[in-house]
Amino acid sequence: MKNIIKSLALLLTLSTFAAQATDLEKNPGTDNAANTFQTNVFKGKKATQFYCFVDKQAGQRLTITIRDQKNNVLNEQYIPKNTTHVAQVMDLSQLADGDYTLTISDANRMVVHPVRITTAASVRYVYVSEDDTATVK
Repeated sequence: MKNIIKSLALLLTLSTFAAQATDLEKNPGTDNAANTFQTNVFKGKKATQFYCFVDKQAGQRLTITIRDQKNNVLNEQYIPKNTTHVAQVMDLSQLADGDYTLTISDANRMVVHPVRITTAASVRYVYVSEDDTATVK
């Protein structure tokens, strides 16, 4: 029973992260808007930890940007043209709880990953015995 409750609490925490990415072409209708890179962003073990993986073709410079709800740039980094693989752990523990966007873009295409930071409140377990006494841990 204890493991089921812990599993449900973990599942609830992990389900708060929306992993749906939006893929936008900056110049629709042009041949330059081909898939020159692929991205994968997912939540880590900690509530403020995210993994970002990018595979790209050499010759294109990428920009990885983190923005808040008001579209303010909180962090921006550039991936050089000759780099083809990026794998990094992003620790967003300095940011307050809320919704953010992680944007990965090149000259023709932008992929937007919504990121939600929620630090879970402590979970209380109430154990009720057969004699109707409750123990809180």
